[in-house]
Amino acid sequence: MTDPLPASDATGTWRIAEAVDWRAWNGEIVAYNDRSGDTHHFADFAGWLFARLATAPSDMPSLTAAATDALELRCGAPAATIERTLALFHKLDLLDRVA
Repeated sequence: MTDPLPASDATGTWRIAEAVDWRAWNGEIVAYNDRSGDTHHFADFAGWLFARLATAPSDMPSLTAAATDALELRCGAPAATIERTLALFHKLDLLDRVA
């Protein structure tokens, strides 16, 4: 299980790091992190969130609103799901903080 984002990070604006090269196929993302040398595969919600952050920086409230509008989440808690997924991306060193 991934630790949650620290409170100070949960209020920031994030983007996918410039050191990450990625490709999308049929809603799935394959990302190569040049900083770590690791390759990651994301599908479903994580793929959607990754693509959204790779397109434009965003913060938790904007991501939550977009997920509520665009997706049907089984858990019914988009903010918590987004926070857990951001924490995973952060742990994998895929994010850069914008503000």
